[in-house]
Amino acid sequence: MNCSVQLSDLINNEIVFKGISTISSLKNNGLCIEMKRADSSYCWKCFEKGLIIESVSDYKVVMTLKENATTKSHIETEFGTIYLQYHTSLYKMNRNCIEVEYELVQEDESQKFHFLLEIYKEEEHAIH
Repeated sequence: MNCSVQLSDLINNEIVFKGISTISSLKNNGLCIEMKRADSSYCWKCFEKGLIIESVSDYKVVMTLKENATTKSHIETEFGTIYLQYHTSLYKMNRNCIEVEYELVQEDESQKFHFLLEIYKEEEHAIH
């Protein structure tokens, strides 16, 4: 099913993606929300207890995020794979939006991220 969506970066106050996405069902009551542009793509695999984000541009990033948990993720580049750790402080999902806030943890430094994915036209697939 195609839906109109907007993916916003709430920390930098910018729209990352706005347009038509494809939403499909996954096992375990999950949803796959695919957003594509000419130079990049995003795939959010949303489940009740967690989220898998895949983004592809010049490199591929795969993140598994669970609220109040530290998880491992990775970036695949032409030079090899870089492994990272993220701590997710917020993961909320309802019928029309998904919100996630997480922190990239590297040694003594960290970087925060906060995204909101809004679904404007949704009919068949309900997010619980």
